[in-house]
Amino acid sequence: MKALLSGLQAKDLAIMAAMVAGYLLVALCNLGSFNVPATSWQPLQKGESLVIDLGRQVNLARIYYYCGIDRHHSQKGTFSLAYERDGRFQPLIMLEKDDCSVWKYREAAVAASRLRLTADTPGATLNELVLVEKGKRTPLTGVAISGRPAANAPPGNLLDEQQTFAYVPSFRNGFYFDEVYHGRTAFEHLHRMEPFENTHPPLGKVFIASGIALCGMNAVGWRIAGTLFGAALLPVMYLFARKLFDGAFFAFAAAFLVMVDFMHFTQSRIALIDIFAVFFITLMYAFIHDFHVNGSFSGGWRQTARPLLLAGACFGLGAACKWIAVYAGAGVALLVGLQVCRSYRQSRGEPERSRFFRGYLMPLLWVCSVSFVLIPAAIYLLSYIPFLLVDGGNHGIMDVIRNQRYMFAYHSGLTATHPFASPWWSWPLDLTPVWFYTGAGLPPGRASTIASFGNPLIWWTGIPAVIAAAVIALRKRERGMTVITVGFIFQYLPWVFVTRPAFIYHFFSAVPFMIFSQVYVMEQAMARWPKARYGVVGYLAAAGVLFAVFYPVLSGMEVSGGYVAGLRWFKTWVF
Repeated sequence: MKALLSGLQAKDLAIMAAMVAGYLLVALCNLGSFNVPATSWQPLQKGESLVIDLGRQVNLARIYYYCGIDRHHSQKGTFSLAYERDGRFQPLIMLEKDDCSVWKYREAAVAASRLRLTADTPGATLNELVLVEKGKRTPLTGVAISGRPAANAPPGNLLDEQQTFAYVPSFRNGFYFDEVYHGRTAFEHLHRMEPFENTHPPLGKVFIASGIALCGMNAVGWRIAGTLFGAALLPVMYLFARKLFDGAFFAFAAAFLVMVDFMHFTQSRIALIDIFAVFFITLMYAFIHDFHVNGSFSGGWRQTARPLLLAGACFGLGAACKWIAVYAGAGVALLVGLQVCRSYRQSRGEPERSRFFRGYLMPLLWVCSVSFVLIPAAIYLLSYIPFLLVDGGNHGIMDVIRNQRYMFAYHSGLTATHPFASPWWSWPLDLTPVWFYTGAGLPPGRASTIASFGNPLIWWTGIPAVIAAAVIALRKRERGMTVITVGFIFQYLPWVFVTRPAFIYHFFSAVPFMIFSQVYVMEQAMARWPKARYGVVGYLAAAGVLFAVFYPVLSGMEVSGGYVAGLRWFKTWVF
């Protein structure tokens, strides 16, 4: 880390601090709500019921209920709701309780003064029940519970958090997209429950769980860790670019392009695991850059071992979040091999240097073994501690090994189709966004949506920039850009051979390396043609303007439906 920060000036620190603060100001805005129900009612037996006295004859319109995740409680179940008519209770609706944190509602156009709620599934829980009168958008007041309550929890828990009610349920107060897997599993890891999702290693969910531990089981809690990692990626990009390029401007350009990339923004504001893996992959290549460019068998062991050990730690952390880091590890192995071969060529013909190299090679192999085998293996295994500590789970090392087999079989054998799946070659063309969320129950003509795809100006110029940067760097023998080219290749090309359905967000881990290539081309153009700086500044400004224009469909901001329709540039842009 010291090497990553070496040579920084006060100006660099100020730029990074301003960018992180600016990004967080935007990313934390409307991230979610802290205000969700926490208490619950759990009937232990089928048929347990409560009578809800409305206090008067009420024309009901909707029945809302919150499907929270409860520690040590059964998640799924159904409840029957009946209304009293002529002294007898008549069936009204069924409330289906899912195992995710989200508000739901059912239309219930009926006049009634009393309701009866009956548990159809023993052990299922309801966190909150809200009744809405016809023509109103607020909870009905004066409601009381009578009847024979369950023994294990006060029946008043159903009505004690009415202030958490949202007439229009949205991403602000509930799960959306794959948060139903990762957000739930994070909560389960936190409370030593059997994890629901086990198709990826645990560490990403552990990071999400840290946010829940800090902020509670609410939308901010399960999203805050990803948002902070998304903000932390900006200084990593800046510091890495500071090594690659001459001057703070190009370091700013690299961090800025990540900051205004659409996918980076959407992936850091949702409880998914990709942002954690991308952070550690980028940091891993920043450390291995020091070895590949500056490492030498004559430079001392500290200079040689430090970047390898740090890169190995990042490799372990990334792989423990998502297996895409394994591709990055293969690229790092190639870079280490290239540097060793280079050192060997330098030692030939000089007996003293040759003897020193032979004495250096074996210790280097030991350092690499520790860096890229022992340390990552230890980190990976430690990430399974929440799995091993499940209450009553009786999990052991063999269960961890079986989980690796299961993950491989799951991903290699996945054949299910998906409307937003897309082939690898289409990703840089930005053809098929993944539609994360669409709002329901909004006023006519209004829309709220979240789509994950790339900033077109960045992505459409990305592949030509990668090719141009590789050619220029090869001609100039700039080893720093070899690191970037290898990073891009090993994060993108493996998907050529993957036969399972894939999605545009699988290109996310290649985006930082694509951006470094673009900045390198900018640097070369400005060095050759000084007036090119106007074009570079214009390009950065245009990328920022595009982010502002598309912000509503990246953030879920409620706008007119016509505005959203105007952003659908292609038929495949479904959001």
